[in-house]
Amino acid sequence: MKQGNETKIRILTVANELFYHQGFNSTSIANIVDKTKLSKGNITYHFKSKQAILEGIVEQRLLDIDGLLNQWDMEIIAPLDRLLRFCGMLIDEQDNLKYYGCPMGTLTGELSKNQPIHYKITLPMFKRFRSWLTQQFLLLNYPPEQSDENAMELLSRVQGISVITHVFKDKEFLNKEIKKLKETLHIEYGGGFIP
Repeated sequence: MKQGNETKIRILTVANELFYHQGFNSTSIANIVDKTKLSKGNITYHFKSKQAILEGIVEQRLLDIDGLLNQWDMEIIAPLDRLLRFCGMLIDEQDNLKYYGCPMGTLTGELSKNQPIHYKITLPMFKRFRSWLTQQFLLLNYPPEQSDENAMELLSRVQGISVITHVFKDKEFLNKEIKKLKETLHIEYGGGFIP
């Protein structure tokens, strides 16, 4: 890997963590300089603005999301099991969710309040999950409109669990709610309780 690419990845990795832990608006280029130990000129050489860094982060997150969803598609045969795995993603990230909330949800929520240009940059992350969830319901033989409604309902429930987990710093709540959500999915779309 070329040194320029390594530097870009380093900047994006640090900025991604800072945006997640302290927010986009509360993170300055100076914070990124401090954390990366790079000069401001080095950072602005690779990214002309904080918006350009945000765009790079979202691009990387989308690649990560695509990789994850493709992996689930290859490894998990049944659409219902894929939906259950999607819910289980919160369990995997429960420590981060407790302290910082959902990486997508907190960033998109922050930017949607008063920065529509930046908000539009982050929205594709949610759209990617929505599209994939809709596809799973289509594979369960729901018509397109109902599949999209089911996808939005599941996405909203998972985001709601994430928000409340973060607000109350309560992993026990998260685990109980995900268990209930999986049971509901299994009853509604699979015909019985999870073993």
